[in-house]
Parts: sequence; structure tokens; C-alpha cells
Amino acid sequence: MTATFKTFADIVGFQFLKGMHLNDSKVDLGSRVDRHENLGKGKIGLDVFQYIMRDQRFDNIPMVLETVDDNIWADEITLLKSFEV
Repeated sequence: MTATFKTFADIVGFQFLKGMHLNDSKVDLGSRVDRHENLGKGKIGLDVFQYIMRDQRFDNIPMVLETVDDNIWADEITLLKSFEV
């Protein structure tokens, strides 16, 4: 994941990042399919979300939770906040 964010920084630049949507994925990377999953329940796992929540480059970037089960959104938001330093 470090390489992914370095590539983003090198090609696009964090100064141009204005918002993010967060979701895990039901399918593998490179499948060319966008199927959302709840955090920690898919192929991405929780490590990347912990990384994002602890990396200061994402501070003050609006984030939209786009997971499939709205019954646990409050729990997922609490989980994300628990990752902050």
C-alpha cells in the first residue's frame, strides 16, 4: 500500500486530492469490477484503512463511507476513528 500512495503522490499529488470514498472490495484487485464490501469483510482488509487514518496527508480530506450494510455504518465510523493516532 505504501507503493500505491507513493505512486499517487508522484503522478497526481496529494495537493489535488479533494475527497475519498472508503469501502472494502468483494473482488480482487485488477478484476475491473467495482463491488463494494463492508470494511474488513473483503479483499482489501483493514490494514489500508488503518494506514489512511494514521497518515497526515489524509487529514482534512472528506471521506465518504460506501459500504454495503448501512446498519453498521456507525460501527465502521467508530472503527475508522479508533485507528487515528
